[in-house]
Amino acid sequence: MSGDSHQSIGGSYSVKTAVFEGPMGILLELVTRHQIEITAIDLSDLVSDYLKFLDEMRKLDLDVTSEFLLVAATLIQLKARALLPADADIDIDEELALMEERDRLLQRLLVCVTFRDVAAVIKHRLQETNRYVPRVSGLDQKIEAPPPEVVLPIDGVGLAEIASKVFTRGDDDLDLDHLDLHLPSVSVAIDELRVRIATELDTTFDELVEHCERPVELAAYFLALLELARWGIVGVSQPEWTGPIRVNHKEGVSAGHITSEWT
Repeated sequence: MSGDSHQSIGGSYSVKTAVFEGPMGILLELVTRHQIEITAIDLSDLVSDYLKFLDEMRKLDLDVTSEFLLVAATLIQLKARALLPADADIDIDEELALMEERDRLLQRLLVCVTFRDVAAVIKHRLQETNRYVPRVSGLDQKIEAPPPEVVLPIDGVGLAEIASKVFTRGDDDLDLDHLDLHLPSVSVAIDELRVRIATELDTTFDELVEHCERPVELAAYFLALLELARWGIVGVSQPEWTGPIRVNHKEGVSAGHITSEWT
């Protein structure tokens, strides 16, 4: 047996013998299917090469170690059974027990491979769907149950009288003193962002709006940032969909001749 052993791309321990070269899992499958003679594999060299492989890794990988121990134990059992002298009187119960034990080992290997493959599929789907946003609205209007019929305890004449009273009372001039109508200007936000971005060449949107106290101010600065990005004055990126918005100044771009629809 050659002393050449390595770790494959998928993290599985690979071996190279006179009759086989490849991952340990495939070696076990071929042996159990009798496609490779078990007596042709030198288990002592296999264990020695694996110990050298662990020294080269300098860090114990539980997945690789578990796979090797499972395969090695199965190979030892199969080889010991093959080397024992054949008994003329075959005990059917003993043979059935050995076959059941072999099937149990193969079943554990199959379960291990199944969970590994399923975990890979789940990981891939999580990476592919991490940008999806679930719909939070209710059922579609077409399939919603119709509202119950409302029976009014009044006739048409009485309803007209009530409507007349509602429409004629009150003043048309609404009192808006209690409302905060001091809205920020998007054009002013554009000018402020151009000055700040010229000095802070690489920053984030959170840092640019840390002085804002109201949500409406955040909205104005966000619209101003979109306007600057449309002009090509700044570059905007968001590597992660929940991460910060990166803003960087583009050198050599002048927007002196550009007019905004917000001015």
